[in-house]
Amino acid sequence: MLFVLVVFIISYKVSWAQQSILPDISEAYIARLVAVAEANYPQVKVNQNKIDIAQSNIGKNKISYLDAFTFSYIYQPSNYTTINVTNPAQSYFNGIQAGLFFNLGTFLEKSYTVKESKLELEEANNDQNEYFLTLTNEIKKRYYTYVADIANLKLQTEAALNQQNILNDVKHRFEKGEETFTNYTIAQSAVTVSLQSKIAAETNLLIAKADLEELLGEKLENVQ
Repeated sequence: MLFVLVVFIISYKVSWAQQSILPDISEAYIARLVAVAEANYPQVKVNQNKIDIAQSNIGKNKISYLDAFTFSYIYQPSNYTTINVTNPAQSYFNGIQAGLFFNLGTFLEKSYTVKESKLELEEANNDQNEYFLTLTNEIKKRYYTYVADIANLKLQTEAALNQQNILNDVKHRFEKGEETFTNYTIAQSAVTVSLQSKIAAETNLLIAKADLEELLGEKLENVQ
């Protein structure tokens, strides 16, 4: 019973080693993580390509306004005369005859196309802005999980060390005949459980780090 009480007291002290992860949260660091993710994450680049294409289409469609205008000319050699059959007394003049024609239907069609291109650009920008919000939120959630897993690993590491110290003490007293075999076995089991918890905490931390780096597109250590 005394041994169980000692284990409880030590575990209780360990649980108070870190009462909150809030002091470890850095908003400035989160901002840097978000900036890195926005620069590297593939979906952000895909959205930016859509924006660039939409901007390019606006420029091309504005230039296409010129399609409504048609320029044509006829070259008549000076030594060649064409007689107007409806009025034989009148002959077409020689040289170059040019004309500029305007197609209202084509002009109105291009106006609609330009407007449509502007809407596509607006939609592409909205999609990018919406994704930035989603990405920022996901970065925060994964960062919080990562910080929490760091804190948990510290607790589990300290608990495992304390349990090992208890085992060493119980083993020493057991070898001197001052402790029972039952308590010695309990101490061994407690160390095993504590080490398993530590390994699980290490695994969770590695997974949290990998999840965060998935959004960053690079190692977390590179973000200063």
